Amino acid sequence: MTLLMRVTLVLLAGMLLGRPAPAPAQSLRGSPWSLSRQAAVARRHDFTHLRRREDVRRFVRLGLLVPLYGNKDYVVAGASFPYARPAVKLFVERLGRQYRRACAERLVVTSLTRPTRLQPRNASHRSVHPTGMAVDLRRSERASCRGWLERVLLSLERRGVVEATRERQPPHYHVAVFPSAYERYVARLK
Repeated sequence: MTLLMRVTLVLLAGMLLGRPAPAPAQSLRGSPWSLSRQAAVARRHDFTHLRRREDVRRFVRLGLLVPLYGNKDYVVAGASFPYARPAVKLFVERLGRQYRRACAERLVVTSLTRPTRLQPRNASHRSVHPTGMAVDLRRSERASCRGWLERVLLSLERRGVVEATRERQPPHYHVAVFPSAYERYVARLK
């Protein structure tokens, strides 16, 4: 059986069971498989790919997207649309608190929801940013903070609650939060 066939079977099994399929190998490199996994979770949640600014505003009015203002633990810098799904806000707030304790600096969110018509040129046509389930995080200048964040993201990937990619241009971490899985994970911690 080829690798492509095995990956396809794992993805199908995950979809049938209603939860994200485990990654074939944990890394922050990103891959077509990673994009497919993110897209499958968005479809399972019946998330709409928002096309225009007006679509984002409508989803905010309906409460499907919530604002992220920043706080003592994290800052939103340069995000044209500082809104995301409630699970993404929960993720950013929890991660921000942990990050500030570990690194003595605030976590920097650089992008959240982006309509498909306003995606940057280097964005994949399969990006989940238009669904509101993704967040981009600035890479710290400090190696110790990058190491801490990468260990946490990989740990969360192993638990099947996020899919994270270390991007090079510009340098940042793209994190797709799997809403149901992440909320269940947090509920188990309490």
